[in-house]
Amino acid sequence: MTDKPMNTINTKVCPVCGSSELIPFLSCEDFLTTKEVFNICKCKSCNFALTQDFPAEDEIGPYYDAPAYISHSDSHKGIINSLYHLARKIALRSKSKIVTCHASKKTGMLLDIGSGTGYFLNKMKSKKWIVTGIEKSDAARKYAKQKFGMDCQNSEYLYDIPAKTKDIVTMWHVLEHLEHLNKVMEHLHTILKDDGVAIIALPNKDSFDAGYYKEYWAAYDVPRHLWHFSPADFKYLADRHHFELQEIRPMNFDSFYISLLSEQNKGTFMASLVGLVKGGIFFLRSLANKKRCSSLIYILKKK
Repeated sequence: MTDKPMNTINTKVCPVCGSSELIPFLSCEDFLTTKEVFNICKCKSCNFALTQDFPAEDEIGPYYDAPAYISHSDSHKGIINSLYHLARKIALRSKSKIVTCHASKKTGMLLDIGSGTGYFLNKMKSKKWIVTGIEKSDAARKYAKQKFGMDCQNSEYLYDIPAKTKDIVTMWHVLEHLEHLNKVMEHLHTILKDDGVAIIALPNKDSFDAGYYKEYWAAYDVPRHLWHFSPADFKYLADRHHFELQEIRPMNFDSFYISLLSEQNKGTFMASLVGLVKGGIFFLRSLANKKRCSSLIYILKKK
C-alpha cells in the first residue's frame, strides 16, 4: 500500500477536442499496488477517455514501485514475466523492422521516450542508429547502464532537445503515462526533422478484449495510464498537432498478455491458462479487423 496522494489532477476539459462534457465511464481498481479505485471519464464529444483525479507527476512514483511492473524491474520470475520476455524478443524484431520500413534513411538519430531497461535502444544501436533514451525511473536507467552501457536521460531532457534534430522518435506504450499530453505531442513535432517519423504504440480501448473485460481490462492500468485511446481519437489528437497518420499496425501478441493479466484481475481460477485461451480468441478476431486489436502502433509524419 502507498499513502494516498495529496496532489491529484482533476481534468475539466478534454485534452483531445477541448470539450468540457466529460461523463462517467468506468470505475477501475489499481490491481497492481494499492487497490484504490479510480474513475475513468469519457468525452461526450470525441469519445476520448481519461483517468480522473490521478496523482500528479511528482507523486505518482510509488504507484510504479511493484515487482510486477516488468518494464522497470526486468524480473524473469513466474509465468507472466516469462511470457513478457518471450513476447519482447519477438517484439524487438518487429519494432526494428517498423523503424527500418518507415525511416527516410537507413540510419540516423533515434530517440526512444520511456526507454525502460534499454532493450530496444540496444537493438537499434546494433543496427548502427545513434540512439538516445529518456526514462523517468532511476532504477531502469541504472539497469540500462549496467546491462547495455546506455546513458539514458531523465524526463526533462526531452525539452532540451534542439528543433529538427531527430529522424525517428519512438514511444512504446509510454504516451498514456505522461501527464502533459499536448505539450509532449507539440514537442515531438518540434524535435523531428521535416522528413522524420514518430512511432507511437498505445493500448486500444476499442479492442475486443477491452469490451469484454471492462473494468478488469489490464490495459486501463489506473492510475499509471492517464489517457485511454481508440484509433479515432488518437487520429484527432495527431491532426491537432499537425501530424499525418500514415499507418496503423496491430501488436498481435498483446491480446494474449493483456487477457492473461485481466483474468488475474478478475481472480479467475487458472487465470494464466484461461487468459491465454481467451487472448487467442481475441487475436483471431482482430486478424479480420486490426483496429479492434488490443494494442496498436501509429506511424506519424509531419504535415
